[in-house]
Amino acid sequence: MLKGQETSKNMSKMLGKRVLFSLAVVLFISLSSQFGLIKPNRFDSSTIRTQTQTNTAIPHQQNASTKQQPETQSVD
Repeated sequence: MLKGQETSKNMSKMLGKRVLFSLAVVLFISLSSQFGLIKPNRFDSSTIRTQTQTNTAIPHQQNASTKQQPETQSVD
């Protein structure tokens, strides 16, 4: 970028082309959606799924050489 004017002009042209291409893609997607060529994914609140986590109190092994201790119950 800082070596000379020639490369600076080339980089600015490439950056301009990149911005114009991105704008064209966004415009194409927006118009396609407006005219019904593509259909956006609608959020439906009736299909919400919940995930529950179980057995969170069991410790996990720290590394391959750690052996898991057998569980014991205390008798009161």
